[in-house]
Amino acid sequence: MSFTYTGPRLLLLRHGETEWNRQGRLQGRKSSPLTDLGRAQARQQGDILKKIQGIESFDAVCSPLGRAQETARIALGTIGKLPRLDPNVAEINAGGWEGKTFADIQKTHSGFEEQDLMRLFLTAPGGEGFDALRNRCESFLQQLEKPTIVVSHSVTLCMIRGLLRALSRKEIEFLDRPQGAVYDVTSGQETLWSSTL
Repeated sequence: MSFTYTGPRLLLLRHGETEWNRQGRLQGRKSSPLTDLGRAQARQQGDILKKIQGIESFDAVCSPLGRAQETARIALGTIGKLPRLDPNVAEINAGGWEGKTFADIQKTHSGFEEQDLMRLFLTAPGGEGFDALRNRCESFLQQLEKPTIVVSHSVTLCMIRGLLRALSRKEIEFLDRPQGAVYDVTSGQETLWSSTL
């Protein structure tokens, strides 16, 4: 069954760079702390949010995973928001590949190239998979009533953006996933707000 989003405007923030991001490790439900750059990226997101007209009327939601909460404390602190935690916007469970580097995975699964990183998460052995992630992201979107700031993760945010824009799985797999930026999505139209650190 197809999904059509008719809800409010969303501002989507990926957490800042973590130690595992820097090492090229798949995090999934595991976590590692933000780097100095990651904290700077969160401050940059806060600066972007401060410039958005009407931001005081937005709700705020955050993944319960540590790296997202740390990002939210920094970014949302600049606008005086405390997010509610929602497991529906946690990162995808990457099963047996959590904690492994791309090089580790290539040793036993040689069919993956670097541009296939999203597909790694979506097909990880023992992981959550595409359909389950899609279902929980749909469930999250269906209950939104007010414009909302969402602090989440790479793969989960790609799924949310794909649902908001009615994209195919292939299109979702090749979406960009910047840190330190804010995606502003309303009525199926997406704008990227960013600035260079």
